[in-house]
Amino acid sequence: MSQQRRPRSSPRAWKRVTLGGAALAVAALLLVTVVIILARPEGAAERDRMAVVGDSNTEMDSPDFAAGQIGDDSWVSTLLAEGFRFAGGWAVAGSTSVQQAEGLDEVENAEVLLVMTGTNDLAQRLDFEETASGLETIVAKAPAERVVLLAIPPREPETTTSSTEFNDMLQDLAEEQGWEFFDGLEFLRSPDGGFVPGTTNDGVHLTPDAQERFGETVIDYLADDDVAPSNG
Repeated sequence: MSQQRRPRSSPRAWKRVTLGGAALAVAALLLVTVVIILARPEGAAERDRMAVVGDSNTEMDSPDFAAGQIGDDSWVSTLLAEGFRFAGGWAVAGSTSVQQAEGLDEVENAEVLLVMTGTNDLAQRLDFEETASGLETIVAKAPAERVVLLAIPPREPETTTSSTEFNDMLQDLAEEQGWEFFDGLEFLRSPDGGFVPGTTNDGVHLTPDAQERFGETVIDYLADDDVAPSNG
């Protein structure tokens, strides 16, 4: 008995099916990409890689700041939500600038370094020369195109060297070193000293809402390409 041969599929037919499937896959990928772009919040485009160093007002509720696990209550989370990328850093409650310099690991490829430190230096009565040395070590460990010293918030009550006097010394240091100085906390300073009501719960730390607003002021500052070093 003769066997009937099964019709052999044409190679061209298989090729058409394969190419058709690939085209559909590419179209689907493009559609997903468009949806992601449209869904991205305005201003959330990828921005600079940042290194960040600070104390409790930077760490806040972060599970592991140095590992990039940034808490929602930290002003840094506001920058991350707007597309800034965390390159590394160190922030621990109660730490001084000297301890931050010691704890910080080397950071590579950061485009901007943000440092907000000094509240605990004042509390522990560190000489500003120690603060300056700590800041120089931090900058050496996390070199960046832009180094920005951020003003510290007020204290209630103020220390013998006040936060205002400390910020003046920070600005002078920034000018000497060719760094930038930025005070993004004017919105929470009361004309009579201390905090504006509602911006702190303990006279030292910013509330979550104040943290978010501070983050927004830092974003606006970094977006200004015309800012000259040491502008406050």
